[in-house]
Amino acid sequence: MTLELSAGLVLFGVLLLLTEVFVPGMVLGILGGLLVLAGVVGGFQHSAMAGLSLLLAGLAGGVGLGWLGIKFFPRSPAGRRLILQQNGKEWQGYDGDNGALLGARGTSHSPLRPAGIAVIDGHRIDVVTRGDMIDAGRPVEVIEVEGNRIVVKESGN
Repeated sequence: MTLELSAGLVLFGVLLLLTEVFVPGMVLGILGGLLVLAGVVGGFQHSAMAGLSLLLAGLAGGVGLGWLGIKFFPRSPAGRRLILQQNGKEWQGYDGDNGALLGARGTSHSPLRPAGIAVIDGHRIDVVTRGDMIDAGRPVEVIEVEGNRIVVKESGN
């Protein structure tokens, strides 16, 4: 194997390893790693100095191109489409209006054992009890709201 072919294999292998970032699946990464390995082995067959040079060039090229990608990719047009630009601190993983249900009354639509469905203000809502079993059709009252968890108890209506 010629030295130029070995250098080409190392270069192409490093490029395939960097492409793995954008095309997941490990196929390109494994192929790139094998090409780098084949190029380095070919360089060592030529001479020890050539093999060591290709190994160091492959490592330096991979680290250098990776650093450039991390530094400049997020600001590129493709990076802005792939990377979330907003901060997610204000996002809620639940309905923030559930707090208004505190103290509301309704009817258990299904048996609550201890979870089930209640109809409150004309809306079917997933609810839980504090361990009590409540039959369907019984009056219930919301006693606690924590995120999406709505706790009810049987009311004395």
